[in-house]
Amino acid sequence: MSEAGVDEPAESPSELTGIPHGHISTRKIVLTALTALVPLAVYFVLPLDDRVGKVLAVALVIASAAALVPLSIHQARLVLRSSHPLFDAARCIVSGLVFLVTAYSVSYYVLGTGYDNQINGIETKLDALYFTVTILATVGFGDITATGQVGRAVVTGQMVVNLAVLAVALRVVSWALKERGAEALARRAVDAATRDET
Repeated sequence: MSEAGVDEPAESPSELTGIPHGHISTRKIVLTALTALVPLAVYFVLPLDDRVGKVLAVALVIASAAALVPLSIHQARLVLRSSHPLFDAARCIVSGLVFLVTAYSVSYYVLGTGYDNQINGIETKLDALYFTVTILATVGFGDITATGQVGRAVVTGQMVVNLAVLAVALRVVSWALKERGAEALARRAVDAATRDET
């Protein structure tokens, strides 16, 4: 009871542990879906058959490689501050993968349709997306193949970037989740010690 004689509500479990309970907001779920769907929608709508497409392809591949470390650090910070670290870690990984898949799909589409003998079997944007995902998943069915030197260089680059992204992203996100877990355990220990003293 307070000094005024009014019952005050007891602390909720989330206040005692410092970890918010509750559900993930609809806004976060919608933003995550948009993060995955908007780049793919733009990819399918964007005209890539002219000079702009070729410039865009080169820019996206360079940007995806250059953004790896800064993006991973930014994502780790988001996870560290998040009230839903597991959800936000998954969202970070999905957004990074969508960015890479879109960037390489643009490149493969331009190489497959704009240049002779670079990548055989790519005639549509869906073909390029399919080829990108088969490389990412390391399944390589052989129906689409890089035959030219530039095509092979881009495919090799994607393989290296895939390994780097997976290693860095998983390491950074797992570190951030581990830090959040350590913070929560420390907070619980302090709260338990405080309750025991009173």
